[in-house]
Amino acid sequence: MRTLLATVLRGLRSRALLSGGSVLLLALAIGSAVLGPVFSAAVTSSYLVTRLDEAPNRLTGLSWVYQPGAAAPSVARGIAAQVTAAYDGPFATPQTTLLTEQSPTPAGVWRLTAALEACEHLEVTGACPEQPGEVLMLAGDAEFTSTEIGETLDLGALGEHRVVGTYRVPDVSEEDFWFDLTRFASIPPAERRAGNIPYQPAPLVTVEDAFAAPEVAAVGWSVLVDRRLEVPPDLSLADTEQAERTAAGLDGPPREVGEGTLTGRSINDLGTILGETREQQQTARASVTPAVVSLVLVALALLLRLLTAAAELRLPELALASLRGLGRRRMWSLGLSEPLVLLVAAVPLGGALGVAAALALVRAWLVPGLPLPLPWEALAAGGLVALASVGVAVASVGLVLRTTLAEQLAGVRRPKRTGRLAVVAQLVLVAAAVTVLLSTLSAAPGDPDVTDLVLPVLLAVVAGLAATRATAWLAGRWTRRRTRSLPGFVAARALSRRTEGTLVVLPVTAALAICVFGAGVHDSAAEWRASVAATRAPADVVWRSSLPLDQTVDLTHRIDPEGRWLMAAGTLVTQGPTYAVVDAPRLDRVAAWPDQWTPGTSAAEVARRIEPQGTPPQLAGTSVRLTATVDGTTERDLSVRLRLDGTGGDRPRYAFLGPFPAGRTTTVTEPVPFCRDGCELDAITLGGAAALPVPMDAVVTLEDLRVDDEPVTDAFVGAGWVRSPTATAEAAVGAVEATSGSGSGSDSGSGSLAVSVDSEGTPVIAQLVAGALPAALPVVAGVDAVTSAQGGSSSMTSALTFPVDPVVEAGSVPLLGPIGLMVDHGMLTLDREVYEQDAPVYVLARGDTPAAVQDALRDRGASVETTLEDVRRTLDQGAYALALRLYAVVAALVLLMALAGLVVSTAVQLPSRRRDAASLRVVGVPRRSVAAAVVLELAVVLGSTAVAGLAAGSLAQYVVLRTVTLGTVDTVTTPALVASIDPARLVLLALLAAVLLGTVALVSAVLTVRGARGSTLRETAR
Repeated sequence: MRTLLATVLRGLRSRALLSGGSVLLLALAIGSAVLGPVFSAAVTSSYLVTRLDEAPNRLTGLSWVYQPGAAAPSVARGIAAQVTAAYDGPFATPQTTLLTEQSPTPAGVWRLTAALEACEHLEVTGACPEQPGEVLMLAGDAEFTSTEIGETLDLGALGEHRVVGTYRVPDVSEEDFWFDLTRFASIPPAERRAGNIPYQPAPLVTVEDAFAAPEVAAVGWSVLVDRRLEVPPDLSLADTEQAERTAAGLDGPPREVGEGTLTGRSINDLGTILGETREQQQTARASVTPAVVSLVLVALALLLRLLTAAAELRLPELALASLRGLGRRRMWSLGLSEPLVLLVAAVPLGGALGVAAALALVRAWLVPGLPLPLPWEALAAGGLVALASVGVAVASVGLVLRTTLAEQLAGVRRPKRTGRLAVVAQLVLVAAAVTVLLSTLSAAPGDPDVTDLVLPVLLAVVAGLAATRATAWLAGRWTRRRTRSLPGFVAARALSRRTEGTLVVLPVTAALAICVFGAGVHDSAAEWRASVAATRAPADVVWRSSLPLDQTVDLTHRIDPEGRWLMAAGTLVTQGPTYAVVDAPRLDRVAAWPDQWTPGTSAAEVARRIEPQGTPPQLAGTSVRLTATVDGTTERDLSVRLRLDGTGGDRPRYAFLGPFPAGRTTTVTEPVPFCRDGCELDAITLGGAAALPVPMDAVVTLEDLRVDDEPVTDAFVGAGWVRSPTATAEAAVGAVEATSGSGSGSDSGSGSLAVSVDSEGTPVIAQLVAGALPAALPVVAGVDAVTSAQGGSSSMTSALTFPVDPVVEAGSVPLLGPIGLMVDHGMLTLDREVYEQDAPVYVLARGDTPAAVQDALRDRGASVETTLEDVRRTLDQGAYALALRLYAVVAALVLLMALAGLVVSTAVQLPSRRRDAASLRVVGVPRRSVAAAVVLELAVVLGSTAVAGLAAGSLAQYVVLRTVTLGTVDTVTTPALVASIDPARLVLLALLAAVLLGTVALVSAVLTVRGARGSTLRETAR
């Protein structure tokens, strides 16, 4: 035993480079096997924590309503908190808020609320309530109702209360205290298809003692109890399953508690979130495993090459042992002694390396403070790889021991035909690759599975085998041809007779293919996640507005008149298309617009194509004056109706000017007090009194439009006046021409507008609209959007259809994804009144929005819904996203491993190459030709390797991206993945491979030629 140990140590020392490389590859293979299960479990835990932490409290926490009966406010609060604290789960201590029932008055529907230490968690202007009868009012409601601090409000049945201060909606940092910031929403009066909605201001904040007043008791009040979900980094699925069971138990009938009743009012959605987490868990296993397996396979392939090279260097030693009569069992013991010693040294190193790598990735990529899991699968995987390494060692030693004694003594291995088992294994690999490739191509797009990520490994192996056989076959053909190129003949003969030169093709090809696939899919997936995030959060910060869309647009224009930071957006659902309604002129400055949506078309160009091409006149005053000339005949005097859209989202108002007799020029003035703060003139109707139809055959010229006796600049020129697309008498209205500087108002700057009308005796009205409104609304159409309008859409004065013209096709549109149509709000509302719907309305804001602008939003009841960064973070924490990050790490590791294996393999072949080069130098071959032959040989081998690896990786990337949805948010509003290969990235990788592999070839050639002397042959002979 001592002799064998000494022999082993002496052999390891003499082959230190091979021994060190083998230990490194063994440690990487075992470490990768340990890393996979650890990282997979950590990914699931991280996604669970991230998903729950980003979800609103109302979707993950618990809520109750306690009707106290005759109990005092403080007693009711205590009872409710004590009872709800007994519910199990990872929930915070109960938070209680007192809230009255609604009290209707002519001015609105009012409610009082009280919470302990409320003023400490509100931004208050004025004083904090200290006694009953004092309240805080939302700043936006105070502005809307023209209420000043110190005034007294009549709240109907709730009595009179004095406003001692105002507050604004709390910031996101206070969400944990208030549980749900949308409770501070102020709902303005609105007209909807379901009926008129009264004004519902945000709750008035008061003190707890106010709820003991008789009038409050008569109206009725209750205690809201909330328990938010606590999400520590070590939260487990078992904890959340308990929370899910607790939430489900709140759906039962009310409980009798004390003198009152307790009723669950949660909209908890933990079941959906946990379902997503379980899907992510499965995806993590299916995604992380192939990434780790590919690393293990490359390491084992390189290990086989190095152990085989080490065994071949031991041929003389094994031959001597055979001559001395060692039996087969002892020969195997001698052959396996060195590899097993290397394995014993590598196992603890590999385990430590795997745990350290997992810890580093968890700390770098996953949520802070996440504990490092150590599942039993990690130990099992490491053990299996260790056993596989023993098998590789047995295979490498077996290849040497199967050689005859004569071959062992000769010291030179001649090429042989491939064995039957090797041919069968290669055919099986080719068949498996073709099967997986066809299966992936024919599969419907869906979530990633193991075949998607194992495909690049199979293609790489097949490409490596093909490159190896093709290189050897071509070299053999070349040696049988007559050629005048001595370096070419020498290189071809070396390739056809020295199999060691092509053994590195397979692992290096696999490494390059995995590198190309990993880098390509990683970048494509990152761009796709950015597209999904921009769909769900179309700006840096997304605010939820309680105002209707019209009023939200007006609010953003009022607090950000230049459109630097804010843009309103919402959705409109019809029986035909579904619209994302945006304030398009602000799109390119505020919204997130990935290049994938409209390649080659910027957000600014998209906005220009869908926004009105004219600017409706802006009027601000209390009276309007208009001069009209009627050149022709009419049955009755004409009247001009002006549609004026006021500020604050008010319904449109109308001003009727007239009469204008035929054949005369008449000037008429009409009061418009509702335009004191500004109006927009967006439509003009010519007809009889009250805009009733009247027969007419005339040219009507409108000019000298004035407000408060001041001319309206560019009232007609530049406003884009055209015949209304929804006109009832479209054929009767002819030319509509705007000119400047004509008529009696030529010096006013307003210009004139000439309208030609010929009704052929039929009573008609001539309807005009500003903004150069086309017959069909220009829209940005998602690739899967319905563009055919159907009856029953939300319109009052227009036809019951919205004809659309898709001027741009996009991979996705904000809020709706590929199924939506994006339309400009101004274009949509210029000629129609749209009922408000219950769909949410948003304010999109840039990340650098000033604090004063944000405060103005909060004053009007807006609260932060989400941010683009939060959505991206949640998507980036998905299992497949993290698996693809791991693929990027694997790609870099396999490339480094392949280069290390290539360097070691080349160094091992250096003595035999020097002997060959010395033989050539002895017979008079020039040094330059010898060097050229070595470079050419390595260039052919490494060049075929690079081409095969790049081709296999690109094919795998293209196939996988065509058929996979990168994540578990596969819904109709999820943008599709763009299946494309970036030529620039591919060229960069090709250049990188050429530089690295070319450097190895050049260095090897230089070292070979420098050591090629006659003495080399004499040393070999001795």
